[in-house]
Amino acid sequence: MSRKKREEKSKNTNENVVGLQAEILEQPITETLEVNYMPYAMSVIVSRAIPEIDGFKPSHRKLLYTMFKMGLLTGGRTKSANIVGQTMRLNPHGDAAIYETMVRLSKGYEALLTP
Repeated sequence: MSRKKREEKSKNTNENVVGLQAEILEQPITETLEVNYMPYAMSVIVSRAIPEIDGFKPSHRKLLYTMFKMGLLTGGRTKSANIVGQTMRLNPHGDAAIYETMVRLSKGYEALLTP
């Protein structure tokens, strides 16, 4: 292979992807967003961002389910950090997001009206 072809090939490939060669494509950002971002955004909107008919989002349900499994339905008390720690087994997001969800749910009907 000639030197010119090797240089041209090295410009168009990225060998830093775990030992694989990935081709670098030049395309408009609008096309990239339509192809890659829009399906992800729609998935997030449908599955996580819009509340279900009962007004709860999946994170709300995971928190309430964890509290139910911990036996807190009868009015038992525990530290909020304990609840957050147990909920992290179900919720892939950080502890701050779970705590925010718990605070929002403790406000009653306001939790279902604000984002």
